[in-house]
Amino acid sequence: MESVTLDQALDIIRATLWDFKKELPAMTYLYSSYAMINKVWESRMKISGGKEVRRYITLGDEDNARHRGNWEEDTHNVANIDKTILASWVTASSNLSWNRIEASMNSGAAEIYDVIENKYRNCLREICDEVYQGLLSVPYDASDNLKPVGLPGWFPLGTDDSTGGWTGYTGTYADGSTSFNVGGIPCTSSVNSRWASYYADHNGNIDLSLLVLLDRATRKLHFEAPMVPKKQNDPSARDKFALYSNDNVIGTLNLLYAQGDDQMGRYIDKHFGVPTFKGIPFHYVDILDTAATSLYGTDPIFGVNHELFYPVVLQDWDFHMDDPRKRDNQLLVITVDTDLVYTYICENRKYAGFLVSQQ
Repeated sequence: MESVTLDQALDIIRATLWDFKKELPAMTYLYSSYAMINKVWESRMKISGGKEVRRYITLGDEDNARHRGNWEEDTHNVANIDKTILASWVTASSNLSWNRIEASMNSGAAEIYDVIENKYRNCLREICDEVYQGLLSVPYDASDNLKPVGLPGWFPLGTDDSTGGWTGYTGTYADGSTSFNVGGIPCTSSVNSRWASYYADHNGNIDLSLLVLLDRATRKLHFEAPMVPKKQNDPSARDKFALYSNDNVIGTLNLLYAQGDDQMGRYIDKHFGVPTFKGIPFHYVDILDTAATSLYGTDPIFGVNHELFYPVVLQDWDFHMDDPRKRDNQLLVITVDTDLVYTYICENRKYAGFLVSQQ
């Protein structure tokens, strides 16, 4: 086989990648590999323009509503009770490279196709790994503008030993010592307290007392699974609630459910599959197997309402893959860049989610 020219190499990789992007788009890989990302990103929203993502929330009252007589004068109070929620864009990037010599070494269309497919899949795996890590993390400090504010930032640790309450006032950077205003809104027990998220401390007790904490949290936040069966393939009926936890919590709950069911008999899959609570499934998240004392504690459980917490993607940058290009300093190498510009936004922290863990 004669050596492949630059133009030929560009044409080969461009045509092959076009086929892959149709048959195996990035989100397909994401969905098939990560249950948590699957759930979170199915509710993503695309928007065009904007230096940051903004949402608005009312965190106070004007006290104008009351029952009154037909001839009484109306109450007209005016107050500044609206706040702006801010979330900065971040960019996750990856790339794949192909050496023109590989085309000569792998002579034949099938061999070339396989080489590029493997590189394409690896490119997706790496960027999906990066997004997955970002969902369970926060920026290192105030100067870090590369990492998104993930679940531990929007639903942080609250009061130690709490049996449940809206005490998740501020987030903590990954440096473990510096706090930040979540969504850019100051929040304390006396200032914008409605912006706090719900937190409970299980103190390492993965037993019936944990179920009591979960029962209270889901009730307080109105996490109610659908009572009417969904229609198959109906996206409007997507379950909006989910629970995310680690191996110890999910495994212990499976055992706890099994021990409490004297009718389990030979149907072992009844309690050794994906456990649920009030009809809401637990999704295993391997990152949570490792404790993070300043972010989410030990043995955490995140409960999320995905109609209120979701990713936002910048239009045209939803796993955008550029055309193949020649590397300036490596004449035999062709590179394809992949970029995702996104952020996470929470419209109402009071009801969007909770964290139950051990501090």
